[in-house]
Amino acid sequence: MKYLKLSILTLLSVNAINAQKIEKINVSGGKTLGNHEILIYTPVEYNDLNRKFEVIYVLDAQSREFFDAVHSTMAFQTYGIRPMIVVGICSLNRNYDFLPENKLPETAQELAGQLGGASIFSDYIEQKLMPFIEKKYRVLPFKIGIGYSNGGTFLNYNLLSKPSMFDAIFSIDANINFDGDQLINRLSDNSSLSKTTMYYYTCQTQSGDKWVESADRFNALLQSKTRMTIEKEVFKSETHQTVFQQAIINAFQRYFRHQFFNSEKLVNHLKSMEKLGENVVKKEELHRIASIYLQFNLVEDARKLMLAFEQVLDGPIQDSDDLFAIFETGKLYFTLGFRDKAKVYFVFCDAKIEQNKKNMSDEFYKFGKEKIKEQLNLVLNSK
Repeated sequence: MKYLKLSILTLLSVNAINAQKIEKINVSGGKTLGNHEILIYTPVEYNDLNRKFEVIYVLDAQSREFFDAVHSTMAFQTYGIRPMIVVGICSLNRNYDFLPENKLPETAQELAGQLGGASIFSDYIEQKLMPFIEKKYRVLPFKIGIGYSNGGTFLNYNLLSKPSMFDAIFSIDANINFDGDQLINRLSDNSSLSKTTMYYYTCQTQSGDKWVESADRFNALLQSKTRMTIEKEVFKSETHQTVFQQAIINAFQRYFRHQFFNSEKLVNHLKSMEKLGENVVKKEELHRIASIYLQFNLVEDARKLMLAFEQVLDGPIQDSDDLFAIFETGKLYFTLGFRDKAKVYFVFCDAKIEQNKKNMSDEFYKFGKEKIKEQLNLVLNSK
């Protein structure tokens, strides 16, 4: 049975890799910004026309490795719990796009005047790109922003002026000491962030004492002025050039454990989507998430998740000839204490075996009948 499970998981993984899709489009930024090439990754689950998805926005997608690192890492780290769309934003002049107007003249000299377009770029993402994505794709109103180096600087600048634009931010080795600590000064004068509750992952390399020291001051100030969940780390064995890949792995691990591998947070997240008119949870999805929780021995979390959406679990079983899936769903319900629902699935599985008896070997038929009988006896004799 273990080998059968592994074979099914392997097959699903291969199918997911083969079915994912990446598109290239152009979304105009007007005369000032011109056309920006946009890369869009949709997961295999996007083939389900009844589902909608959260969206990850990745800066610096003109360097394809950044975009690829994000969507491939996300696909592994989410365990299929919450697959997401990934939007990669390409820049022709990244410093102009990412950096705000300077306060110090030496900053402009250092960057040869290639800066100052951050507010314009922010408006482009908010007013042009995001509406385009929301119109063309089936998306949920939950967005993650990922930026590296000056891209991280942009996300932090954007956070101070538009705190509700993203629901989570991954700031990777951002240049916080840009322009004489401009971001720290902006944050010190900002009184509008007290209700901000987003998830914020930030990391630094030891590119210099000032680099880390400015980031520490910014993070401490952000912690004191907001209600954000802030997770931070310093990489001692990575450089500014090598940190992105490892940081993305760590960021997704921490974010998914924070948001999705905790039943209370996941239920709150899904309920908030429902309040916005998004019916995002289906019975099969609850089964899948609860099964993944059990793999991590999160039995009580799996039970709480199912109880929170118990009304979704009611209703007839979707007709299927996948006897293994029906049987395993019955075991899932029994493990979590839903005896009546477990019994329904085992009885249904027994009926499907009888219905398909002529299409299976005598050995498989007898094996299946015996296993179902064992489970039904356990259900009927349990308290």
